[in-house]
Parts: sequence; C-alpha cells; structure tokens
Amino acid sequence: MATALPGQTQPPSAVIIPSERPLSERFTLPDLTAISFDASNADEIQVSIGVMPKQKDAELKPLALFRRAGGEDARKARVSLHGAVNDDRAKHEQVWQLDAPQDQNPFELSPADTWAALYAFWIRNDFNERLPVELGSNLSNRDHILAYLTHTGLGFRAPDAVGQYELLWDRSAFWQGAGAPLGRSWLQAPLPAADAFGPLTSTSFPHTLSFTKSDNPPVLTAHPLRPPKPAPGSIVYSRYIHSVKQHLTLTHINPDDPKHFEAYCRWQNSDHVNKGWRERGSEDYHRQYHKGRLADPHIMGYILSWDGEPAGYGEASFNKEDGMAAFVGGMGDYDQGTHLLIGEPKFRGRHRFASSMVSMKHFCFLRESRTHIVIGEPRFDLPIIPLLAQHLPQSWRREVELPHKRAVLFLLHRDRFFDAGPSGGIFY
Repeated sequence: MATALPGQTQPPSAVIIPSERPLSERFTLPDLTAISFDASNADEIQVSIGVMPKQKDAELKPLALFRRAGGEDARKARVSLHGAVNDDRAKHEQVWQLDAPQDQNPFELSPADTWAALYAFWIRNDFNERLPVELGSNLSNRDHILAYLTHTGLGFRAPDAVGQYELLWDRSAFWQGAGAPLGRSWLQAPLPAADAFGPLTSTSFPHTLSFTKSDNPPVLTAHPLRPPKPAPGSIVYSRYIHSVKQHLTLTHINPDDPKHFEAYCRWQNSDHVNKGWRERGSEDYHRQYHKGRLADPHIMGYILSWDGEPAGYGEASFNKEDGMAAFVGGMGDYDQGTHLLIGEPKFRGRHRFASSMVSMKHFCFLRESRTHIVIGEPRFDLPIIPLLAQHLPQSWRREVELPHKRAVLFLLHRDRFFDAGPSGGIFY
C-alpha cells in the first residue's frame, strides 16, 4: 500500500498476509449464497457451494476442483506480459486445471457457478496477477465455459498456450466485475438492469451533455448526464470481508425508513462524527439534507452495514458538478469522490475501516466503467489521514483550501486499484 505521509508514523497494516490466512474458509457470495474452499492440500483447491441459493447457512455440495501436478510432473506456463517482458526475466507459474468435483464425471458447470469457482480461486491466489488454468476434459460443457471466460475477459489464450483450453486467468479482470452474473455481482442494483426491459445490447449509460448551475455551492459546468439512482432502500453493493468474517453492504439511504433515519441522526449529532462532518442538527435539518440529496442526480448517500446491522453512512458523487470542483480543478467527466463516517464504535478498527473504504471505492469503479479516478478530500487534521494513506493504493496529491475546510486531496487511479490493490490483499 501507500507509504507514510511526511512527518507521520505509518500505522499498523490492515492486510492479512497469505501465510496467516486459513487454508479452508466458508464465506458468502454477494447474493448471500454460501460457498467454501479447502486448500489444505497445496496442489488442490476444492470448492463447494450452497444447495439453496441466497441462503448463507445452507448445506454445501461440491462445485469444482482446482488441481495442479506437483514435483517433477509440474508444468509451468509464462504469466509475464507477452511481448513486453524479456524471456530472461519472464515469470512462470504452475498450470492449474479446473475439473469437475471428485467422482462426478461428466459434469456441467454453469457460467454463474464458474464465476463462483473463480471467486474462491482468486481469494486463495490474490497475490498472483495472472495464473494459467486449463479446463478439464470431464467438464461436459467446457467449450461453453471457454467462450464465457474469453468473451467476458476473465481469461485469454496466451501465444504459447498448450492446447485450446489453456488460458491465462486475469485477477484484475475478475475484480473489475468481468463476467459477474446479474444478482451475484458486488454491484447489486445496476441501472438499467439487464433483465428489466428484455435482452439489451448494452446497459452502458450513454454520454449525453448536461449542465449544472448553482450559487451555493458555486457550480457552473457542463458534464455528462448522470443515470438515475436505484430506489432508496436498495442494496447497491455487497461483499464478504474475510478479514473480519462478516458481510458488508451499502444500501441507498431511505430517510423514510426509521432504522436508517434514527441511526443517521444519532451519528451526525455525536461528538465523534461532528468533529469531521459538522452536520449536527435537528431532525428537520437532517430531513432537508436528505431531501436535497435524493433530488440531486450527482450524489448518493448510503448506509454501510455489517451482517445487516447499520454501522455508518457514506456518500459517492460525481466530481465535475460537485461543489469542491471549483476549488480543486482538473476533474474529469466521470471522476468520482467518496465520504464516510463510522457511527457505531463497535464497528471501528483498522480492518473494518480499510474494508469500508475499499468497498466504497470498488463500488464507484464498478458502477461507472469510465471512471478513472476516485478522490478523497478529508479535513487535513483528522486522525484518519495516515490510515487512508496506508490502507489504499492511492496517492497524496496536495492540501487544498475549500470554503469550509482545509483538506488533503487523495487520488485513487483505476489501474492502480485493480492491479496493485488485490496483490496488497485489499479484497480479503
């Protein structure tokens, strides 16, 4: 991750290194379907999945088996970028094989379950940028799986591949949401939804010119039209956090939901949160705040929860028409920004904080594929500044003066987030 800022001590890492992780884990997919892997054998990863979808306590059944030959029989393939890295410094890794579960031959693996198997595989191998994987002959539909992997970009055939079923699987592509099944993806409420209006050629929102003019805050800019937001109360992001063994969700805040509104008011009126946000006020003040947020297409607020229990509040916004853009400058059409408060003391701590920040940034990059930068601009004297520098692969740009605060400007680039982030363990 990032290095310590000048004059500040580097805080303890929130990363759990591979050697300290369990060899067997049960967790939940974004739709709460149970899944597990067993890697107690160094050359095998056995993957199982819940017999009942969306039931985290369901009984498990075998789903897939990853295995590789060890010792003298081990075959290696190049994983360094072909055409860019010289042969004398190219890296090679053992070839894995994706097979049917033991004693189940032949076996058909659906694209959705293939993605689930990849999830377990990459959680176990997140320190590798690419890995060679061959589709086993006991997969009765391996031609279909091959097409799924290559057409979505989850894998590609290297120039020196042995056989048509050997691919290089790409970790960055997986975490960018490539091939993620609707409903099972971390992005839980994409708009337009692919299944809402019949089959669509594309669900990408078009680049259409729009304009925002405002005096308070000062905004005068052309920018792309923003897509509609999911309905209040919709879960927009969902991911299991292995480091704390709980499921994190972001839910578009619904101020008419007493559970949401009571928690939000209590948090903003606490001394701890007010020090950073300075939004203390009456219930009417908070209702007016959210009325404005719901009507504003450039910003969305959400409740952050752990296993369904509200823990904090955050916001994601498009920067170009945001109030701070006039004072910072250089905002791109699809650059985004985030803010976060953790209101419940029991949900603080470096592992939860780091995972919450990573999840918000991940959500921004997933909801808009044209976003190249997600910024943060916390007040310069807050104690979280060293944590932000340590726990995310972002760069400290400079300190900036805004009307209401002096802030530290952090820039998180898409390529660094998806390339350096997983190898740093941020998705574990």
